[in-house]
Amino acid sequence: MGPMSLLRRLPPILRALLAQALGFAVLVGLARLGLRFSPFLWVLLQAVLAVFISRSLDLDPRWVFMQAALPFLVRALWGAPIPGWVYLGLFLGLALVFGGGLLNRVPLYHASEDAWAKLESLVPELPGTRFVDLGCGLGGPVAHLAKARPDGVFMGVEASPLTWLVAWLRCLPLPNAHIRLGSLWSTDLATFDVAYAFLSPVPMPALWAKALREMQPGTRFISHSFEVPGETPARVIPVKGREGSRLLVWDL
Repeated sequence: MGPMSLLRRLPPILRALLAQALGFAVLVGLARLGLRFSPFLWVLLQAVLAVFISRSLDLDPRWVFMQAALPFLVRALWGAPIPGWVYLGLFLGLALVFGGGLLNRVPLYHASEDAWAKLESLVPELPGTRFVDLGCGLGGPVAHLAKARPDGVFMGVEASPLTWLVAWLRCLPLPNAHIRLGSLWSTDLATFDVAYAFLSPVPMPALWAKALREMQPGTRFISHSFEVPGETPARVIPVKGREGSRLLVWDL
């Protein structure tokens, strides 16, 4: 596997930072060669280089747009009388809410209440049934199912600390709901009857392989909206929400 292939496997946030850093390194080299441009042209060159490198690293169009805008935003704020703690606070807030998702290339999605309700019919009606939400966000599905099915055990796993805290507080009054701070990749699926995930297209092949490797025969794997490449689900259940929202169900 070549260097570019390895770089394309990095989380988008790291590829975006790398693109900006490489673009800035090129500008430093040009300046040392004695080239002189107006401030606007330097910013424009940084944006163009960041976009070009971002496309080379397979960042999607939304990231490329942000890469183009970032140098102009930095230039606009340069010298503005904004206290340093404001930037630190914004950074820490973003890290607490989105940190786990950025490293795992998983944005924060919210399933609709219609999806929660339809999940009920997909959880076997057996006492002690164990359900896990991999990347549970704010804990909506776990809390809903724990209330609807007091005879089951419902767990959520969340990697972003502040999001985990909200989910943990939400489920705290429910004795059969548990929220764990950590990575879904370190969660052993062998003890669960149903595993549910609302992630992104990127981790689905690896998550499917993990489910096949760890889950027992007769258990169920459910993906909200995102397909497993090359695998046909046993059922597809449309749900309310953004366009194309559905539950894809595989019986293992």
